[in-house]
Amino acid sequence: MQDGPPCMASLILNHFFAKVPETQADLVGRTFIVTGSNTGIGFALAVHLARRTPTRLILAVRDVAKGEAAKTEIIAQTGFARALEVWQLDMAKFESVKNFADRANTSLERLDGAVLNAGINIWSWGVTSDGWERMLQINALATGLLGVLLLPLLQTTAKLSSPPAFAMAPHLTFTGSAGMFLAKFTDKSKPDMLQAMNVEAECDIKDRYFTAKLFDLFLARKIAKLPQANGLVVNVVDPGLCYSDLGRDLGFSRFTQ
Repeated sequence: MQDGPPCMASLILNHFFAKVPETQADLVGRTFIVTGSNTGIGFALAVHLARRTPTRLILAVRDVAKGEAAKTEIIAQTGFARALEVWQLDMAKFESVKNFADRANTSLERLDGAVLNAGINIWSWGVTSDGWERMLQINALATGLLGVLLLPLLQTTAKLSSPPAFAMAPHLTFTGSAGMFLAKFTDKSKPDMLQAMNVEAECDIKDRYFTAKLFDLFLARKIAKLPQANGLVVNVVDPGLCYSDLGRDLGFSRFTQ
């Protein structure tokens, strides 16, 4: 019996979820940091970078044990082991963000790319030890803080000689989402906007992820205008609908924006 034509759903899935061709760029001599790199998009990016053999690749993760497990899997997939490091970073604690940035600024000779990818999506109210709603702090406030604190090292790198393979400005990249276009952001007109967003009774928790991603765009625009960002590329990338476990706390763990 001859097979019939492929169904429309199959055509759509093959179109939107086809693998993106990987660049063959040689990253020898360069150093990269990826936050939230033990799972999801961050892990996939770490695998991609490892295949390009950078001089140092740092997995910035909240849970070091999970980071070490991710490291083992990355080595198994790529064979890249000589310069793959796991550093602890808890975006729910500003002190952890500061300590991580201090470690990077004092121990790294250069930083060619920092991908600020760590984030959560939880439809229940929760407050960090710093007193901020979890998604607001992790997805936006701590992300912006880390970006600013890494600027000195990124700018230093921009003044160094570029590795021989090709020239590339250091990048500070935020993982964004087209979901920001869905943000209601009802607190934008409040006199103290951030404090208003930190009141449980007034929070639309299902809108918070979208609003936080909108904040990331605002943060990137502001950071890009700072004198310390001269010579850098500061951008926001939208991975689109993809395989991820961002929705693990919502009861689904596959296609997420």
